[in-house]
Amino acid sequence: TVIVFLLVANDEFYDKNKQYGCLGCSKAKPVLLTSFFLFCTDRTELQEAMEHNSRLDKEILTLRARVQTLDLERKLGNLSGDLSEKGSLIFRGFHLSLSDERFQQQEEKMQQLRQNLRRVQNLCSSAERELRYEREKNVDLQKQNLLLQQECTKVKAELKQTQAKLSDTTETCSCLSAQWEKSQQKVKELEQELLKCSQADKLQSSLQEKLAQEKSKVCEAQKKISKLQQKLKDSQHQLLLAEAHVSDKKLLEEELKEARENEARVQQELHEELLKRYPGLGKARAACRGSVLESQCSHSAFSCAAKSCWVPVQALKSLNKYRTSPALVLTQNTKAFCSLMFVSCLLRKYNEMQLRHKDKIRRAKETFIHEVKQRDSRIKQLENELSESKLQVEKGKVLIAQITAENEKLLQERRRLLQKITDQEETPWSNRATIATLQSR
Repeated sequence: TVIVFLLVANDEFYDKNKQYGCLGCSKAKPVLLTSFFLFCTDRTELQEAMEHNSRLDKEILTLRARVQTLDLERKLGNLSGDLSEKGSLIFRGFHLSLSDERFQQQEEKMQQLRQNLRRVQNLCSSAERELRYEREKNVDLQKQNLLLQQECTKVKAELKQTQAKLSDTTETCSCLSAQWEKSQQKVKELEQELLKCSQADKLQSSLQEKLAQEKSKVCEAQKKISKLQQKLKDSQHQLLLAEAHVSDKKLLEEELKEARENEARVQQELHEELLKRYPGLGKARAACRGSVLESQCSHSAFSCAAKSCWVPVQALKSLNKYRTSPALVLTQNTKAFCSLMFVSCLLRKYNEMQLRHKDKIRRAKETFIHEVKQRDSRIKQLENELSESKLQVEKGKVLIAQITAENEKLLQERRRLLQKITDQEETPWSNRATIATLQSR
């Protein structure tokens, strides 16, 4: 019965092992190994008990054979006693007919038979002792066999319990395998999300670098704008000065026109007066008329005009003063002519100087207008760049806000996933603890 039970348990164990192999659960291996180890230890103990029982049976069979041999020896002893009695009778009946030699031979044979009988008796006594010992030993072995049968029943009950526990552990292992696969999938998802988070961090760092570069560009643009504003203020100040200079120039031109008109009028009066008093001066005046006409076409200052007007007035005074003397009149006429020539030279130089001054003013005005246009275009360009930089800064702020919001979301998701991972890592340890408790039980 014990052998049949062991074979059935072995078949059940191999069936369970096949089930575990079909499941392919990695965490059921330690439970199976422990159960297999316990089962193997129980099996070895049962095998040892069965071997001991078989040895005892063999010893009992040998003892029975030895008892049978002892019984046969007893029977032989009894037969030898009968034979000795019969031999004594035969020896008494045929004492006279037998010879001494035969009698001695029979006595030797009788002595040998007696010795053999003593040996058989000794062997029988020792066999009886051994038989008693073996009977006592057999009783002990029967008691041990009963105890082993009781232990076998206990082992059967424990095996049933372990089978029930194994079924429970198989179910738990299947659940744990499913949970493990789910946790592995979640871990893969978490790794992908962590990769996304790392990529988002890299993007954020690159965006922050770009934002820092844009901020530096904005600072440089603001510095340039401040410099341009300062230049604009300086140019506005220069423009105001130029406008004041132009207004002063207009006033001077008006005064110059009035002086020219006065000069022309005085020259006309002087010419008429000189023609009336000194008809010889007509030719000299005709020669100087070209220079006077050139001086009328040019721009002259008020001081030079006053100076040019002062010379003919002095000439008139001198002419009125020395009117009585005709010799002095000629000298005075020559002096007046020289003074007129000098005045015409001065007027020509002054007109040339005014033309050069006008050309310089025109060129300065052109350069100033060109610079003002360039400044206006540069100001417009800088204003456009400033507006673009402001838009970029606003976009950067919006991007930073979006990135910070996304980072916060990703950090929250990361914390949640890390918490899930820790929970999932703790569950296998709790399951291992339960499995360890089951194994210890």
